[in-house]
Amino acid sequence: MNFNKIAAAVLATTALGFATVSSPVVNAQTMQTATSVETVLNFARLQSVNAPTQGSIAIVKKTDGSTVLRLQNLKTEAGPDLHVYLYAAGVPAKDAARATVKGVKYVDLGKLGAPFSGFYEYKVPANTDLGAYKSAIIWCDVANVTFAGAALN
Repeated sequence: MNFNKIAAAVLATTALGFATVSSPVVNAQTMQTATSVETVLNFARLQSVNAPTQGSIAIVKKTDGSTVLRLQNLKTEAGPDLHVYLYAAGVPAKDAARATVKGVKYVDLGKLGAPFSGFYEYKVPANTDLGAYKSAIIWCDVANVTFAGAALN
């Protein structure tokens, strides 16, 4: 093997930006990578309601001004037609009826798809008043149950 050619290829690839590595530096208020700083507006652990669920949510203001909701280290059961909502009330109780849950103001941020674990990011619509929402929930539209939720502060 010609190690000089391999080293030159690695340096050229890195110079072109193909092999950029950044390690996050995190504190309570900001998340910083080598290229940007993001502001964490809210962070909470998910609580199981009708499905065993682990993970956390973070609502983050990105450097471009957009806001996203991130599900991090998520692990939940597979379910049909799962959605992620910003929800105007607290996390619904295990026995909360569909009419009760759907009767509260919410923003459907999108579907939660397979593999139902890991990292997901959902764009929060511009001009959303985050102060109007007390929780974020994972809702199963087919079974009419809340899988999990996190209280926002």
